[in-house]
Amino acid sequence: MRLDSVHLSMLVIGVSFACYSPSLKSLQDQVYKSAVVIEGKVQSTPVNVSAERYRVNVKVLDVWPLNSGGLEREQLVTVGEFGSEAPCTKVKKNHKYIFFMDPTDEPLVFKASFAPRDTSVKSLKKDVGKILCEDCGKLMYCGLPVKSNPEE
Repeated sequence: MRLDSVHLSMLVIGVSFACYSPSLKSLQDQVYKSAVVIEGKVQSTPVNVSAERYRVNVKVLDVWPLNSGGLEREQLVTVGEFGSEAPCTKVKKNHKYIFFMDPTDEPLVFKASFAPRDTSVKSLKKDVGKILCEDCGKLMYCGLPVKSNPEE
């Protein structure tokens, strides 16, 4: 069977998007399209990934007011339902990630809207903060008032 160039390019695109390194623009899209964005530390992962749904328990380390979903630091939440992205989204216990999530019907259980991103990338957390504070007023920095006269 021979694949024509259109079908081949669609196949290549489908494969390449499955495990890609997102750009800053895609980070912005992920932040805006997710109801809740947190930094969290993975507390537990599935023992048998092939037999269990891929869900992880996460301790909330940081939240951004615009997308906190009412969560606070130190809460334990469950993040899962990574869907077809699971091979690309395996996370390690005791590692920190930025999680992009949407609520479910269960309290403190969230569906991953995008693959989590490892916070070992130095600027990631700062970039997320900038995106979520993009519309902050001139005298506001991430929801915190900034003195208009720095010498006050």
